[in-house]
Amino acid sequence: MNPAERARRLVRRCHTGVIATHSHDMPGFPYASFVEYVADHQGRPVMLISALAEHTRNLHYQARLSLAAAEVWQGYVLASPRFTLVGEARLVPDGEIEQCRARYLRYLPHAADYLALDFAFWRLEPVRLRSIPGFGAAVWVTAGDYLALASRLAEVEDEIIAHMNREHRDVLSRYARRAGVAPPGAVSLVGIDCDGFDLRVGDRLLRIDFAQPVWDAQGVRQALVNLAQADRGG
Repeated sequence: MNPAERARRLVRRCHTGVIATHSHDMPGFPYASFVEYVADHQGRPVMLISALAEHTRNLHYQARLSLAAAEVWQGYVLASPRFTLVGEARLVPDGEIEQCRARYLRYLPHAADYLALDFAFWRLEPVRLRSIPGFGAAVWVTAGDYLALASRLAEVEDEIIAHMNREHRDVLSRYARRAGVAPPGAVSLVGIDCDGFDLRVGDRLLRIDFAQPVWDAQGVRQALVNLAQADRGG
């Protein structure tokens, strides 16, 4: 796995981070604040943020920002995989909001309450990414290397999710157990992309990576079959 793919998979695993925006009230100073996000099919973080938030005011003033997040292991962040993504924030176009909203709420359903307020979807367009997979290791990744290739997975994601949740709940539970998580109840598929998929297990999200990227429905099917067969020992 190359550094860019490893970095993209890390971004997908995290859903909370800190953004640093250019302060409108204190020019020349960065303003850091916590946000939630969901990475889209290309790996671009999508945020749902309030028009009244200080960081939103800053983004209208200057669109450039950075997002930092970490997959914390045993509370020791400096030994955990982490990244800083540098880019520009843009409002999600009107024609993409419906699909964006549906996918975002599958991951972060509590955000539904925000939609009745003054919140809007913003997407971070990467320029460069600093990936730190572990202590003492760091590499810069360009946006061209980082972003996933365009594919038709976004068009068939809803269909795949509906099928797996309707017909293969037992398989989804096996995936969770194989990842070391004992399902307390029903397990559901909430999202799938070229790098892997996300399960809701109780009140948590569980990310499971594919062995290698897939680019269409047939590739997803084969990757899911391979995982199921590995679970049965061949």
